[in-house]
Amino acid sequence: MSQSSLNPPPTRSWRDIPQPVTPRTWGREGKKRLVMAIGNIIGLVLVLGASAWGVYEIVHLWRTNPTRITSPTKGAPIRDFAVRTDGVLDQAWVQRTLDLPKDSSLMQLDLADLKRLLEESGQVSKAVLQRKFPDVLVVTLQERTPVARVMALIGDAAPVAFMVARDGTVYSGFGYDSAMAGGLPYIDGVKLIRDGAAFSRIEGMEAVADLLGTAQVSAPELYRTFRIVSLARFALDRTLAVKSAEVDVITFGSSQDSFYRQLARLDYIMEETRRQNATARLKSVNLAIGDKQVPVAFDTVHADSPRPSSASNARPGPSAGASLFSIPSRNSSPSQRDF
Repeated sequence: MSQSSLNPPPTRSWRDIPQPVTPRTWGREGKKRLVMAIGNIIGLVLVLGASAWGVYEIVHLWRTNPTRITSPTKGAPIRDFAVRTDGVLDQAWVQRTLDLPKDSSLMQLDLADLKRLLEESGQVSKAVLQRKFPDVLVVTLQERTPVARVMALIGDAAPVAFMVARDGTVYSGFGYDSAMAGGLPYIDGVKLIRDGAAFSRIEGMEAVADLLGTAQVSAPELYRTFRIVSLARFALDRTLAVKSAEVDVITFGSSQDSFYRQLARLDYIMEETRRQNATARLKSVNLAIGDKQVPVAFDTVHADSPRPSSASNARPGPSAGASLFSIPSRNSSPSQRDF
C-alpha cells in the first residue's frame, strides 16, 4: 500500500476555499442615507437643547417676573370684521356698537363684554364672537323680527317709535326697509317701564304676533287696514282690540278660537255689509264672543246702515245701530267660505 492511501488528506471546510473579494465601495444612495441620518441626529440634539433652554427661561421668568407670562400679547391691530347675520344689521353697525379703539388686537378683547354690548341693543337676540388670527374678528348675529311698533315718551322729547318683537322686546330698530317698518301696526293699552337703558318686555305680544301673522298670510287685505292693536284688556279676558281703517274696534279672542276662523268671519261680515250698503260703516265687531251670531254695531251717523235681511239674518241688538250678525254654516251653500 502506498503512503498516500495510509495517510488520507485532512478534511477541508468552506473556510479553506479561497475567496478573493474586493472591499465594498459606498454608492451615492448609501452616502445620502448616511448624511440624512447624521442630520437627523444633529437636528434632534438641537431641538432637545432648544426645549431645555425654553423650559429654563420660562421657569426663570416665572420666578422673577410672572406678570409677563399672564399678560396677553398685544399682537397686530384688528384689520377687519366678518359679520354674519340672519337679519338686516351690517358691519358698520357692529363696529359702531362695539366702538373698539383703533389699535385693539384680538387678544386684548373681552368677548363676553362685547357680546353683552351687542345683545343690549334688543335687536340682537344672540351674538357669537370668535377670534380669527391674526387680525379678524368674526361676529355672528341672530336678530329679532319686529311685529309691531310702539310710541314712547322719553323725557321732554317728542314721541319716538320703537319696534316690538314677538317676545315683547322693545328696541329702536336699525336697517329695516322704511315701507315694511311703516306698515307695522302700533301697540296701545300698555305702559312702558324703563329697565336700565332699555324697556321691560310687553306681555301678550305672542298673541299679537299670532294674530298679525295669520292675518298677513290668510287675509293680507284685512291686515293692511290694521292700524292699532290694544292690549288694554288682554290681562283681564285675553282679548285683543284692533282699530282698522274700516272698523273702529274689532275684538279678537285669543283663548277659545283660532284667529283664522275669526278673520274668516270678519271678512264675511265686511263683504256682506258692503254688498247691502256701500256707504255703511261698521263701528264694532266682537269676534271674541259668539260663533254663528257675531255682535256688530254700525255707525249711527250713516242713515243708510244695513238693515236685517235674509242674506245676513241680522237681528236688532239692545241699542241703536247694534245687531247680531248671523254667520252661515259651512254646508249652507257651496259658495260660502269654509269657516
